[in-house]
Amino acid sequence: MIEISRTIATTAPPAKVMEFFMRFSEHYVEMWPEAHKEYRHLSEGLPTVGSTFRFVQEVKGRRRAVTGVMTKMEPAGFEWRMKPLALMGGGYRFRPLPDGGTEITQMVFYGPSWPVIGGLVAWIMQRLAMSRDTLEEFVEEETTRLKQALEAGD
Repeated sequence: MIEISRTIATTAPPAKVMEFFMRFSEHYVEMWPEAHKEYRHLSEGLPTVGSTFRFVQEVKGRRRAVTGVMTKMEPAGFEWRMKPLALMGGGYRFRPLPDGGTEITQMVFYGPSWPVIGGLVAWIMQRLAMSRDTLEEFVEEETTRLKQALEAGD
């Protein structure tokens, strides 16, 4: 399994960061319209463990639709995984900063965690779907855009 993470600091307070993610469908496309094509919360109410969602991204000219489920939700962040096969997942961790801002760490997990053949499947996925370098570039740009969106109007 490939694990990628990137940490940013924003002037946005933790409550604003969590509110942003609770209403992610309102911000997802406008945050990065060149790559973020669609986001829909499929479950009733605000996101919680077990909630499902669907997003569509375009990376290097290739569109990918992913359906996911929230697997962890707490004040310090959340995690999700792709369904029905957990070949991709991720999440965000939030940490309050002394100046009132928030440190945000985005994590992406790509490929299966299966013993023995997991490494081979991840290698094939990198060749056919998305390379580690491309995924790292995507996470870098996405966190930069996230910071800009959170700090807009500050």
